[in-house]
Amino acid sequence: MSGQDTGPPPAGEGDAPLPARLPSWPGQPVAKDAPVLTVDGELMRDLAARAIAAGSNGMTKVGVAAVRHGEGATTIARSLASCLAANFGQRVVLVEANQRSPSLREVCGLRPGAGLSEVLSGGASLEAALRMSRSAGKMLVLPASLSPMGNPAGYPQGALRNLVAELFFYADALVFDLAPLLPYPDTLAIAGILDGVAVVMRAGRTTRRDCTQAVAGLQGAGVTVLGAVLNREKSVVPGFFGRRR
Repeated sequence: MSGQDTGPPPAGEGDAPLPARLPSWPGQPVAKDAPVLTVDGELMRDLAARAIAAGSNGMTKVGVAAVRHGEGATTIARSLASCLAANFGQRVVLVEANQRSPSLREVCGLRPGAGLSEVLSGGASLEAALRMSRSAGKMLVLPASLSPMGNPAGYPQGALRNLVAELFFYADALVFDLAPLLPYPDTLAIAGILDGVAVVMRAGRTTRRDCTQAVAGLQGAGVTVLGAVLNREKSVVPGFFGRRR
């Protein structure tokens, strides 16, 4: 990734060192016979274990995508990244690949600067764009760009693959916060280079039809679906997902 560098981050935010890596996780691959995950600590750890099992050679790259806007994909992506770091000893980079409704700069308290699009286009180095977010468990964050892309679905595949390879110099696990599945083609353009994607539903909002369509779209593109995360509800699980195998 070459190009014009925007300079090193100022002290106090982006130049904090990565946390020391904890002992490696000694677990076994997780059985994929219960794809529904509600949002609590135990089941978030289950999703993290599935993410690790989907990776290879000690490297994990997974995405989190809502069915539609406002269903909590960014919250789940942050939770998954934090869980991978805190519970599994992974060095994690959280990548905001949702240029449609980016929010990580605000929720993680990141300063303005270069983002994903500038790195992919060669307008900034990866080192200039990465941020250390203390509010998100001391993980590294690659935020979305400040200026919108003309076509977020047009991320160049070669540049994306090069970026992933470069990010693994900083991390064991990459978590991509992806755009909503049904309104846009963006996520399918990225998901093909990932080990799997978790689909986020919101209780009382996401319809069965929409969720089925979103999952079918991923599977039709050959993407591994890690599970369906039911957000904003801990007791209600759609029966049709519970019967999926």
